Amino acid sequence: MAIDKEVISEIKNSVNIVDVIGEIVSLSRSGRNYLGLCPFHKEKTPSFNVIEDKQFFHCFGCGKSGDVFKFLEEYRNITFMESVKILAERIGVDLAIEAPSQQPSSQNPYQKLFDINQDASKFYHAVLMTTKVGEAAKQYLYQRGLTDEMIAYFNIGLAPDENNYLYQSLSSKYDEDTILNSGLFNLSEQGKLFDSFRNRIMFPLTNENSQIVGFSGRIWAQIDSERKEAKYKNTRSTTIFNKSYELYHLDKAKSIITKTHEAYLMEGFMDVIAAYRAGIENAVASMGTALTPEHVNHLKKFTRKVVLTYDGDSAGQNAIAKSLEVLQDMTVEIVRIPNQMDPDEFIKANSAEELAKLLTQSRISSTEFWLQYLKPENVDNLQAEIAYVERVAKLIARVTSITAQNTYINMVAEILPDFDYFQIEQSVNNERLQVRAASQQTFVRPQESRVVELPVTKNLTAMQRAENQLFHRFLHHDFVLNEFRNRDDFAFENAQLEELYQILCQNGEISDLDLAEMSDDLRQVYYQVLEEHLPEELADDEIIQLENRIDKYRQEQDVRKRSKLIRESSNHGDDDRAMMEFEALIAQRRNME
Repeated sequence: MAIDKEVISEIKNSVNIVDVIGEIVSLSRSGRNYLGLCPFHKEKTPSFNVIEDKQFFHCFGCGKSGDVFKFLEEYRNITFMESVKILAERIGVDLAIEAPSQQPSSQNPYQKLFDINQDASKFYHAVLMTTKVGEAAKQYLYQRGLTDEMIAYFNIGLAPDENNYLYQSLSSKYDEDTILNSGLFNLSEQGKLFDSFRNRIMFPLTNENSQIVGFSGRIWAQIDSERKEAKYKNTRSTTIFNKSYELYHLDKAKSIITKTHEAYLMEGFMDVIAAYRAGIENAVASMGTALTPEHVNHLKKFTRKVVLTYDGDSAGQNAIAKSLEVLQDMTVEIVRIPNQMDPDEFIKANSAEELAKLLTQSRISSTEFWLQYLKPENVDNLQAEIAYVERVAKLIARVTSITAQNTYINMVAEILPDFDYFQIEQSVNNERLQVRAASQQTFVRPQESRVVELPVTKNLTAMQRAENQLFHRFLHHDFVLNEFRNRDDFAFENAQLEELYQILCQNGEISDLDLAEMSDDLRQVYYQVLEEHLPEELADDEIIQLENRIDKYRQEQDVRKRSKLIRESSNHGDDDRAMMEFEALIAQRRNME
């Protein structure tokens, strides 16, 4: 995929980075810039700056910096080209990327698998909507609260209770390898192919690009009493389907997730459909499997906030506890569904309006969940109470808000008959001290595996500042760059600035594509240059003065190096070398005068 540099610049110039970041980070004006809490690391004091006039961001805490494209790349865990596409859609620009429409689809090694799944989906949907057995299945879905509009929206179908109806429908259209690799058919001991799904309501499973990659079939009527099968059955893993990565309904939910900055994460298909009935369109579900790091990384492309909405029974609560372990670096809220129900059961027992109210207004924090989840079964057992306090005190001490900590301490005091507020507060205070001591040890013992590197934005030397200012002038005044680019006697002392200078000389600019291909360290130096607040107009003799300053700093560096060499030579008994360097040092100092 190739896009003209001018188009990328047009897209970048048509959006305001403050508006884009402001939809995700709460920003407040601070002088010429905007300030907020960094979305890339946890902090109490805002250190995340958005510089509007230069259209870039920089965090003084973790060191991340870049333009609007880089922000979306980092925040959503996407590629540069994906960030360009998102911003293009935002401003209504048609990228007009020519897909190779003239090329046959067979050039895509997976296209036949997408096609056979699409045809299978049409087959299942037709069986549901146009056959006699389909009419009975539709009545079952109507009883579950679905309408024809919902059936069409979720593209629900029906696999008939026959051995090879799908195979008969598709076998003449696809080659043997595609049929065998699709996951839609099984091979009998006699070597005959038969349909993988029979007598099941069929839910097509799509990737984020709305391509059907597999199916999940749900039992709806037990025709053969001796045939005991699982309630849900998924397509087996194929080259295009990995249930540990894909999320149900993500293709339709992703645009709403991006706008609302949060995703409801549910256990099942019917739960997502119940949420849709309640007007909640940013809900997704894992494919009948526990939440995995792959699921989480997939979701991070669209949001950093998850609202866990699992079943209210003990199995659902255990699933929440396990999911919190893989959601540690995301913001998590939890919906508590009463009476051990799931969302589908709740909407049947109440109404769509009540479910919407529950999902939007009845959320708790992960800490509050742990306070309830870890509560001892026997609160009259003193040893169990002590163990509980020790566990939850660690959790409470990690909460950044003191107000929230006090609230949680009160909650624990209400749960336990033998502890009051002040006893629990003391346990939390002890944990606070240990956390503080551990963090201090992290700074003084760099050999430990987890090292906190602070601060990333270090103070610049006089030499670095002067070179940054000169390079800043190169970026914003072409005639200055032209005066230097043909000089053989000029090079930057800073190796990374010199690398940027070579890119600038070669291309005449440092484009967004150049930035996208740079290492993080090199990009950091570039944005460090942009942080120099210089007047737009050049002062008289400014460039000559900068060169003189840089030359002076270089000579001073040489003096320090030579002085060090004199000391080392003298310490090693090399008096002749020491004397020779000393004479050279005197001559150099006279030159500087």
